[in-house]
Amino acid sequence: MDIAALSKVQQHADIEHAGIVETKTTMHTGKENDNQMIEKIHNAVEDPNIGQNLDVIADNQKDKKEELHKQLQQEIKWAQEKQKMLNIKEVKLLQMREIAEQGKQAVVTPQQLRNLNHRLDNLAAQVSAIDSDSRRTRDGRKLE
Repeated sequence: MDIAALSKVQQHADIEHAGIVETKTTMHTGKENDNQMIEKIHNAVEDPNIGQNLDVIADNQKDKKEELHKQLQQEIKWAQEKQKMLNIKEVKLLQMREIAEQGKQAVVTPQQLRNLNHRLDNLAAQVSAIDSDSRRTRDGRKLE
């Protein structure tokens, strides 16, 4: 047998063997990677806590926004009521001014003057009550 030919056959066999070993190594590495990926997927599926932190954070933010919205709605309602009282107070004060103008006229009888004073006193009491109510804070406490 020819040594050169035998050497080439041996070299060819070694190359094939090296290719097979390399292929086996690649396959083994691929299987390990696949097994690791499968394990990660199983762990993720089995972990019931995944995503719960995001849900809790989202719920907390939603609750805070709802609470803020309620507070703002209450403040708007309070401000509207306060504005309504101030508008009524303004009307009463204008009525008092008109009565005072009537009292300045030169020809006012004592009876008319008593009537004007009585109307002024009633309006003043109403303005005082409105003023007292308008001093209430948002939480219902009265300012001193």
